[in-house]
This record gives sequence, C-alpha cells and structure tokens, in this order.
Amino acid sequence: MIDDLKHPETSSTSVSMEESLGFLFDDLQGDQFAAIRHDARRAAGIAEAIEIARLHPYVYTDIVGRDGEDLAERGVLLDLSLRLNVAEQTLRSLAHTASSASESLPWLWRRALDGFAPLVLVEAVVAGAARLRAPIGASHEEIAEAESAIAELDAATSEWVLSCTRAAFRARLKRLLERLDTRRSEVRHAAAMRDRRVCIEHVDDGMSWVSALVPTVDAVALGRRLNATAQATSRDARELRTRDQIRADLFASWLKGEGTPTAVKTKVFVTVPVSLLAGTGTTAGARGDLAARLAALPREDAELVGHGPIDPLTAAQIFSDAKAFHRVVTDPVRGVVLHMDRRTYRPTKAQRDWLILRFGRCARDGCTRLALDADIDHDRPWALGGKTDEDNLRPLCPPDHQHRHITKFRFITRSDGTVRVETPTGYASSAPPPF
Repeated sequence: MIDDLKHPETSSTSVSMEESLGFLFDDLQGDQFAAIRHDARRAAGIAEAIEIARLHPYVYTDIVGRDGEDLAERGVLLDLSLRLNVAEQTLRSLAHTASSASESLPWLWRRALDGFAPLVLVEAVVAGAARLRAPIGASHEEIAEAESAIAELDAATSEWVLSCTRAAFRARLKRLLERLDTRRSEVRHAAAMRDRRVCIEHVDDGMSWVSALVPTVDAVALGRRLNATAQATSRDARELRTRDQIRADLFASWLKGEGTPTAVKTKVFVTVPVSLLAGTGTTAGARGDLAARLAALPREDAELVGHGPIDPLTAAQIFSDAKAFHRVVTDPVRGVVLHMDRRTYRPTKAQRDWLILRFGRCARDGCTRLALDADIDHDRPWALGGKTDEDNLRPLCPPDHQHRHITKFRFITRSDGTVRVETPTGYASSAPPPF
C-alpha cells in the first residue's frame, strides 16, 4: 500500500498525493468501524450464549433450579474460554457490558453495533449508569428520577462518541455524572467504599505492580508515612537507594509485617539450582563427557513456581534468608523432580509441595490459577479404587475441580499430568506448545 503513494509526477495515474493519503485514511477509518462492530457483536454473542445456557442448564449440568442456572453460566464461560483463548472473567465482563448497555443504554449500544462506540467507552458509561440506578426499595418517584437520568446519559454519550476523543469523552462523562448523581456526598462515598480492593499485576523482569483503591484520607496518610520514613532513612550516609526505591521497599516490608509478631507466614515456592548458589550460573569448566554435555546447556534459572524465572541474585538472597527449606532431588540435565518421600495414606504435605513444584499452575489446559491455591484431585476417584500417589494426583483450581465433578465437562489426564477438557458442546482443548 505504501508503494502506491508515489509522487504525482512519477505516478502512472493522475491521483495526487493528497488524494492518495485520503484513500489510505478512509481505509483505516473503515477498519476502525469494522473492528468496533466486531467487538460489539462478539460481546452480544457472549451475552446471548449465557442467556441460552441459563434457559437450558441441562446442556452443562443435571442440577436444576437456580444452582443449575449458575453452573450453566459458568459452564458456557469455560466452554468459550477454551475455544477463544480468552479468560473467563474477561468474557463475563464483555457479556455484562453488552447486556447492560442493550437494556439501559439503547442509543449508545446502537452506536457500538454500528461501529462508532468502542466497547471501552461503552463499559465506562455502563458503570456510570449503575451509579445512577435507583437502590432496592426506592420509591416510584426515585425510580422515575433514576430512569430519567440514565436516559439523559444515554442521549448525551451517544452523541459525544461521534466526535470526541476518548480523553474528552471521559472528561465529559465525569462532569455529567457529577451533575446527574443527586445523592449526598456521604452516600456516594459509602457506595464507592464498597468497591475498595487491591490489584496485583505481574510484569516483566521479576517485578509486579501492587495498587489499591482505598479512601483518600487513608491514601494521604499512607503517602505521608512513606515519605517521612523514606526521608529519614535517606539521611544515612551508607544509604545508596533513591527515595522511590526506599518507599517501594518500605511498602513491601510493612505489608509483609516484617519484624512484627504478626508477620504473615506465606509459603512461596522457589526452585534454586545449586549452580546459582555456588556463583557459577553455568556448568562450564567441568570435566568429562557429562560435563561437556552440560556445558552446552543454557544457564539454569531459579524460578518462582507458577510465575516464572527470577534473577540469580534474588534467588540466592531468598535461599540465604530462608529459616528452613525442603530437599528436592532434581535431574541436572532435565531439571525435573525425581524423588520426594511420601509415607502417609492421604495426600501429604510433601505430595502437595511436589505437585506445586511440578505443575506451578492448575493442570487444566489454559488455566492460569496457581497450583499453590488449587485442590489436589484424584485422576481416578478414590471411591473407584484410585490410589493416593503422585501418578494419580494433579492440582485443579476450585472452579475446575467443581466442573469436573458436578458438570458434564470431561477432564482427561495426559501422560505428562496435564488435563485435556472435552466440553458438552463437542470441543476438546489442546495443550499449549512447549517453550
């Protein structure tokens, strides 16, 4: 396409450069409209699939009533998640946006289906409409007032979306909601308090973001304490960290309760190759045929089980700080667990630790929930003669464990312990490729 944008004097046509750029921009604009329409229709399709499943729960479960409908909704989300490679919570959010907008914001939803209103903006307006909705037990007058406010919100946003940038749209939306929300400030604050939460986002290079939605008065107090303590700490001539680094370290230390009687004791699994602790990081320099083979291998990495590699310095620090550790024998070539003692009848702590180290996450295809929080499931049920040994156990997160036993999904274990899922609608999951 770029080659077509030639100088008018060298082009074989009489189309000017301005017209060529115009054609290109028209194509890009058309692509944007098509993408928005696609996203809106997909969200509507997800909502429709959930509605059908709730009306016909027998597709996914034999349980009847409200519990059966809820299981069917979870079942269709798992089914779609496997097919689309999209997280179940993302699918639920898309369905909620589509169903809420089509019901309460018909004009704005029409804009989305026509390709003018991106779902991210529709989602913001849906959240605003929820803020304006009359509470349970409201009077007829309050309900009518709320419906009128939501209708005004729908009319205004369906016009703004045609010409406003996303930033301008959000700014206007915020001002309009402030005007339409007639609740007293203390009532609005109490409602917002219900949404307080902590979010953790894992990023690259062994780092993560931790953010919290808390009352402003608490946020100000937290900031002042962090700033004051960091300022005092930085006065030490031996201190080499920046103020930002000190604040981050203090934040983590305080949350973990380090140095206090109430410090939380959380089990974190880290595999640390001996070569890292010895400071070599590789097997280079060894002698013999085995050493020659090992020297050709990449450096062994320490790993935070369920999350991925961590750097050698952090791994060595964790090892040196550990009050106690469990011995796990590993193959230096393949890096797999070879042995861990088991002497008890039921799944033991050692067995659970071994499964966490082996799998890291839930064994089901596509699931990213940590094995540390999973249930230990018997492949062949205990009631049918299944043994409680390593070859018959695998970690399944609580939702998948429930799906396996009370819905019509089939969980089939492969030779490597991972689990393929066959859905009631005929889809079979596939294992992700090795890396």
